[in-house]
Amino acid sequence: MKKLLVLPVFLFQIIQGNAQYKNDNVLYKTVYPEDLCNELKNQPGYLLLDVRSKGEFEDSSSMAMNIGHLKDAININVRQLGSRIGEVNGYKTKPVFVYCSHSQRSRRASKMLADSGFTNVININGGMTAIQQLPYAQPCLKELVDTKVPYNIITYEELCNKLSGDKNDIFLLDVRSDSAYMHISNDAKINAYGVLKNSNHISLVDIPSRIGSIPLNKEVILIDLFGDDAAKAAIILRNKNFPLVSILPEGIDRYIESDKAKRPCMQDHYISPINYKLISAPELRRFVESNKDFLVLDIRSKEEFSNKHENSWQNIGHIINAVNIPAGDIGKHLFSIEKYKSKPVLLYGFSSNSYVYEVANKLARNGFDNILILTGGLFSVRWTAANIKGNDSLFQLVTDVPVQNL
Repeated sequence: MKKLLVLPVFLFQIIQGNAQYKNDNVLYKTVYPEDLCNELKNQPGYLLLDVRSKGEFEDSSSMAMNIGHLKDAININVRQLGSRIGEVNGYKTKPVFVYCSHSQRSRRASKMLADSGFTNVININGGMTAIQQLPYAQPCLKELVDTKVPYNIITYEELCNKLSGDKNDIFLLDVRSDSAYMHISNDAKINAYGVLKNSNHISLVDIPSRIGSIPLNKEVILIDLFGDDAAKAAIILRNKNFPLVSILPEGIDRYIESDKAKRPCMQDHYISPINYKLISAPELRRFVESNKDFLVLDIRSKEEFSNKHENSWQNIGHIINAVNIPAGDIGKHLFSIEKYKSKPVLLYGFSSNSYVYEVANKLARNGFDNILILTGGLFSVRWTAANIKGNDSLFQLVTDVPVQNL
C-alpha cells in the first residue's frame, strides 16, 4: 500500500505557491532575525507586516503555532493580501518588513508587494519560529515579541542554562504519549526521538488525574515531540494556578533539526534510543566534507527524484551524487549497496517522513552499521540554506532543481 506523504504543518503553506528562493535579494531584500534589530534601527518609518492567519497572529490557532507576533505589526493574511493591498499603499516607498511562521508565505507576500510597485520590501528569514529560537543576545529582539499565551516560551539555550544551574528549581515534564515516550509506537520516526535526562513523564491525557504529582513551587518545563502537546499541557497547568510554566517551541523536533554543535550542552542531556545517527541540514555540510566514501540514498519515489511528480512543489531536485532507490524497493536492492554495510549511508526523503526511519531500521536489521538520517529531508536542506544564517552554501549540495522551484 502506498504511504501517505506526511508534511510538517508549515509545508502545507507551499502548496499554493512553490518554495522559491530565486527572488531573494532580487525582487525584495532579506534579513536574518539576528540582524533584524539593527536593520529596523537603520530604516525608520518602517511597517511590520504579518501575513499569517488571524488565528496565528492572535495566538488562537493551532497550539504549536501560538508563538506571538511582532509588536506594532499589522496582520493581513497572505490569502487576502491581493484584495487588501490598498491598506498598505502608504508604504510603497517605505521599508516593509514581511514575516510569517517559517518564511514561506512571507516570500510569496514579498513578491506580491514587489510586483505591485513596493520598492523597499524586506523578508524576515525564518519567520516567528526562527525569532523564538534565538537566544536573544540582543535584548531588543525579545522586546519586539508580543504574545497572549499565559506561559513562557524558552529556547534550548535557555534550557541549557537552567540545566547547568540549580536543577532543584526546575521540573522537566515530558508529555508525549506513553508509547512515544517508551519508543514503542507504530511510527518509526516518533520512536527515534529521544528523551532528556532526569525528565519526568506524564502523558498529556493523564495530566488532569496526576496533577498532584507536579510541584507547584518549581518552574515546570514541558517537553513533547512537536510543540502542540506541550502548549496544551501548559494551558492545563496555568489554569490550575501553576505560577511558572515554560515550553520549548516545536519540541524535541526543533532540537533534532538544529545544528547541535551550537547547543553542545544538550549533548550531555539528550538520550537517543536508536543505534543510527540523525543529522540535520546545518550538519550536512560538515558530514560531506569529513567523509569521502559514503552513499547518499534518496528513497523518494522515482517521480520525485526525476522532478516528474504531479505535485510540482515536490519537484526540488536531489542531493549531488544521490542514488535513488524508492523506500518500497529497498528490500529488492540490498545486494546493490552491500559494499556500504560498514560505510556511512545517508538516507533522506522529501521532508520528515516516517518511511525514512522505517528504511533505516530495515538496513540496520540487514547488517548496515553506519546509517545516518537527514532530518527534515531535502526540503529542509534548501529551507535552511535560505533561512538560517551561515548556511547558504547548502544550496550547492542540491542539484537538478527545476527553474520554477529555484
